[in-house]
Amino acid sequence: MPEEQLKKEIRQFLNQRKVLVLCTSSNNIPRATPMDFYMEEGDNNFNIYVGPTPGRKVKNIEENPIVSIGIYTPMDTGKIQGMQITATGKNRLIFLKEGDSEFEHAQKIVFGKRQLILKIIPEKIEFLDYSMAQRGFSRFQILEL
Repeated sequence: MPEEQLKKEIRQFLNQRKVLVLCTSSNNIPRATPMDFYMEEGDNNFNIYVGPTPGRKVKNIEENPIVSIGIYTPMDTGKIQGMQITATGKNRLIFLKEGDSEFEHAQKIVFGKRQLILKIIPEKIEFLDYSMAQRGFSRFQILEL
């Protein structure tokens, strides 16, 4: 699929969903946490914002800055669609708190007042959508950012 079309399809998929599963790990012990998520308006990026409460997932990211995110369409819709997003490194997993230069901007994106916001800048988006085959494309697409 042409990259610009893929970006449009990814953005549309993400805009229609509000919950992700954030997967972190520390000492080879994985943790998968369902969370609400928010995105910046516009098509310039795929940055994701979540408002984690301090806890194991935050400690995991601080110790091991590698995350995988799962987002899917519930099976009862009759669609087979899912997405995996990968982000690694502290330059792609940015914790924002009051006083940080980007915090106020991020606070306007997320719902409700947050003490801590995690900005996730994806490096790889893998998108599975069986309906793409009906349009002549592979049902599995990868976008490297």
